[in-house]
Amino acid sequence: MDAGGRTEPVEVRYTPTAADFRAAFAARDRGTVAGRRVRRKNRVLAGCAAAGAVLLTLASGAVRVQAVALAAIALVVAVGLPWLRLRRVMRMVADKGEFRVVLDEVGVTVSNAVSVMPLAWREQPYYLETPELFVLLGGDEETHVLTVLPKRGTPDRRLLGELIARHASV
Repeated sequence: MDAGGRTEPVEVRYTPTAADFRAAFAARDRGTVAGRRVRRKNRVLAGCAAAGAVLLTLASGAVRVQAVALAAIALVVAVGLPWLRLRRVMRMVADKGEFRVVLDEVGVTVSNAVSVMPLAWREQPYYLETPELFVLLGGDEETHVLTVLPKRGTPDRRLLGELIARHASV
């Protein structure tokens, strides 16, 4: 940090993996009101479908087509929706190659083989931290913008964490 309170830019380079996004989505789902709401809604829906399947089977004394359909809905909601979300994101980033993210006092610049996106800190005012990565959050309650920053992508994790903590809140 210089006399003016500024730090040098921190660069994070990485090739996105499914594990990165899985951890980022899990952190967002645990750490935000909107994420907890969606997770709770999915669990209730899956639970209702599973309970309906069990009750239908018990009431009729045999496994019926409707019970199987309700069980399938429960399985799709519980397992399929998170898998589809992860698959959609991985398809979007698959052809972009290595990501280079530069963080400085002004904001965050994300670049890859096909695009460059500068973001001011006010556009991503919140962050979450996991043992493997930092997740910058922006957008409103329903549409989160995620910037995934794997800690493996920079040699100075401490400086990265300090810079993020100075400009974003948990």
